[in-house]
Amino acid sequence: MKVNQEEVKEVWFSQRSVTVLFLIVITAFFWSCASDDDLPSLPSDSEDTTVVMDTTIVNAPIIQTPSPVIHLADNLDEQDQLGYCIDTRGNGFNEELHAHSCKASGGDVQFVYNEETLQICSVEFAGFCIEMSGGPTEGMSLSLVESNIDLSQQKFVYNEDSGEFRPEQDTSLCLAVGETSAAAGIYMFRSLTLELSSEIEGKFKQWVILE
Repeated sequence: MKVNQEEVKEVWFSQRSVTVLFLIVITAFFWSCASDDDLPSLPSDSEDTTVVMDTTIVNAPIIQTPSPVIHLADNLDEQDQLGYCIDTRGNGFNEELHAHSCKASGGDVQFVYNEETLQICSVEFAGFCIEMSGGPTEGMSLSLVESNIDLSQQKFVYNEDSGEFRPEQDTSLCLAVGETSAAAGIYMFRSLTLELSSEIEGKFKQWVILE
C-alpha cells in the first residue's frame, strides 16, 4: 500500500500536540493542588543571609606590655585594645590585686607562672606571689604576699586548653575578672576573684601566658 508521507506527518504532529497539551494540563493540576509548604523555596533578595559570629571567638587584645606577662585572652571593652592583665592596686607595692589595662611600660602588671611550684608571681616585686588567703572560696579576692612554695594556698593549676587558672585545692573554682569595668585614669580595671568555673563565661576566665 502506498503511504502518503504528508498525511503521516500531519497525523504525527497532531498526536504530539495532544500529548504535550495533556502533560501541560496534568502539571497545572498538580501545582494548583500543592500547598505553599510543598513548593520549593526560592532565594529572596530580601532574605537576611547574615551569619551570626560565634560569641566564643576571642576579641584578642594588642599586647604592648613586655614579657613575661599574663593577660586575659579577650580584650573585652578595653578602650585602647591593650587588654587586661593581673595588677597590684594603685602605685607601688600593694597586697590587693585586680585586673588592669596592660600597660606598655610594664611594671606592676607583669606576672609570671611557675609550672614547677604552681605559683603566679610578680615580676616587679620579686619574691611575692598570689595567695588565696584562708583557702580558696567562691567570690574571694586575692593577695600578693611573700612566696612560700610549700603553701597550698599559693598553688594554681593552669590548663592550656581552657586557659583557666584553678586552685589546686578546689578545681571547681577559677581565676576570673569582673563582668563590669571602670575607669582608672587613662586606663581601665576590673575586679579579680575566684568564681565557679561552670558559671563564668569563657571570656572572663581565659588567660594567656607570655614568657
